[in-house]
Amino acid sequence: MNQLPSILAVITGLLALGGPLNATDRPPNLIVILADDLGWADLGHDGSQIDTPHLDRLAKEGVKLTRFHASAPMCSPTRAALLTGRYPHSVGVPELASPDARGNVPILALDHNAVTIPEALKPAGYRSALVGKWHLGHAAKNWPRTHGFDEFWGSLIGTPTFWHAKETYHNETPIQVPGYYTDELAAKAVEIIRRDAAAQQPFFLYLAFNAPHYPLEAPFELVSKYRRRFPDRGLFAIFAAMVDRLDTGIGQVLAALDELKISENTLVVFTSDNGPSAELNAYGPEGADYSNGPLRGYKFGTTEGGTRVPFLARWPGKIPAGAVRHTPAITMDILPTLLAAAQIKPAANHEIHGTSLLPLLRGEPFARHGALHWENQQNYAILDGDWKLIRRAWEKNARLYRPAEDIGEDHDLAAKNPAKVAELTDLHVAWKKRYYPNPIPPVAKRTLGNFPITAQDP
Repeated sequence: MNQLPSILAVITGLLALGGPLNATDRPPNLIVILADDLGWADLGHDGSQIDTPHLDRLAKEGVKLTRFHASAPMCSPTRAALLTGRYPHSVGVPELASPDARGNVPILALDHNAVTIPEALKPAGYRSALVGKWHLGHAAKNWPRTHGFDEFWGSLIGTPTFWHAKETYHNETPIQVPGYYTDELAAKAVEIIRRDAAAQQPFFLYLAFNAPHYPLEAPFELVSKYRRRFPDRGLFAIFAAMVDRLDTGIGQVLAALDELKISENTLVVFTSDNGPSAELNAYGPEGADYSNGPLRGYKFGTTEGGTRVPFLARWPGKIPAGAVRHTPAITMDILPTLLAAAQIKPAANHEIHGTSLLPLLRGEPFARHGALHWENQQNYAILDGDWKLIRRAWEKNARLYRPAEDIGEDHDLAAKNPAKVAELTDLHVAWKKRYYPNPIPPVAKRTLGNFPITAQDP
């Protein structure tokens, strides 16, 4: 009996259903790489003296956004915004997640009612893995796999250290991490990429490095290299060594994609959770002033230095190489961008506050409706068009800037534009009523550990 018609029928059926016959026909793999406390000016192609050849390669082969902002000037809220595409205040994480209450800050965890990236991708056949830092809920009921991840390998806490990482798990089982933590995270990420590529299953990898967050710990040979390069910058040499090693790990991920011949079907996004830390247990204001370049302020603050962070995206053949865009964007835009890349239409009841960046990355018309807002326990900010309003709780008056033409926020225009101050203030009042109706009480006094008074940010 001639079975050729049956075989042709099967092939025709697969084609009709969009069945993947080769790598480029399959849904794209999605990789989000998040650094921790990396400054806007820390990468080699931005003029830093830190060697970052692999991140420089991403910039050369992809799109760079110069006005990309973290959704918060601190860790946990930005991560919540990344995974949900929403303002972190609306998903239970307006402040740092902690296993214990901290003063006015209660125990916080990511709201299970919010749809995460892995949950949105799962119906399309994606396998999702988190390698690295969670920091979005310490109780077992809030761990990564309760939010849609198929696999978790990393630490639950914000500062697990680098030589003897703490609170490390594979899924829900405690593990010991034998080597330097940044290296181990990169190796695990490559292992997962290889496995999922072999299974011909589209994957989402969230690679959340702890580097270069304190404690400042790095391999001796790299610290020696940067102490020679920065003999008068104190702890910055250790920080630079941590960034260098972070870049090496990212290079290993890119090399694996190349070796497996899946680079062209993989969207890679790289950014940071907030600006550089001027905390005294990091490298202090002196080091943070190198990391933020011309920007004002640091982590915890809503000036540009606290929220403006690097952003690179590469998807060969789908977005251009070597392009630079200067349009504002924010962390909560990442979820809708990934869904658009995977051609997944969100469910009708899927609440998303961000906007897909695919048109912007492609160089097509891009429009955002409404202002962008930030608020933490200390202060808030609103960016609406060319205007940015900053209100710090310990200061009597708000500040008004035009960041596109005043990158260092050196010229406060509030006194000359009281109507604009009032307009933006009203916008934030309305935003707060909708997204943050029960705010954590603000502190009225500047905390010197998080907000050091310096010549750069008085």
